[in-house]
Amino acid sequence: MIRSVFGATVVVLAMSSMYAQPASAQRRDGSLLPQDQGGNVTAVGCLLKGSAVRGGKDDYVLARPRRGPIASVPEASCSADSGADALQLDNAEKGPITAAMIGKWVQIHGKLESETSKDPDNLRELDVETVKVIPVVVPRPAQTASAAPASAPAAAPAPRAYQASPAPAAAPEAPVHHTLPKTASQIPAVGLAGFFLLAAGLGLRTIRLRHQD
Repeated sequence: MIRSVFGATVVVLAMSSMYAQPASAQRRDGSLLPQDQGGNVTAVGCLLKGSAVRGGKDDYVLARPRRGPIASVPEASCSADSGADALQLDNAEKGPITAAMIGKWVQIHGKLESETSKDPDNLRELDVETVKVIPVVVPRPAQTASAAPASAPAAAPAPRAYQASPAPAAAPEAPVHHTLPKTASQIPAVGLAGFFLLAAGLGLRTIRLRHQD
């Protein structure tokens, strides 16, 4: 039983050290320089009061630090949560740093001190030499799609209005031929012609007889 309790205790201690070691070794300095090295750096960050972050003291801290320099920022104001990365600022009056800069993005050049402590709340110190507020440049909105590109193809011509084809001219009327009704007969005409021929023959004969007498 004693061996079991002793073995369980060893396992718990080993696991605790495994999980606790990375947390204690984690620094909140923005990885500007290795922890055991000091030197001149140009750091960009959010200027806040020392009490705004965990482990901060004195007047000012540089929260959310990263390596600079940078030309501009899109927004003038900034903020940070209590557990954010931060550097403790020393000799802020050399900047000079003023209360009017609190909540703004600043760029600080100075000497970053080395730190041997494993406590992440023991912030690394940055000895201030110069400081300036970073200019604010609001990005321009993208151009609207209404502006046609220079290489856009020409617009197609509008379709012509539909025109109805003229109606064909009417065909000329065929001449009307009047025909006799089928009930009419040519017999009377033939008879009349024969009458005239007979009368003519009789007239000629009469004339000849008179000349003979």
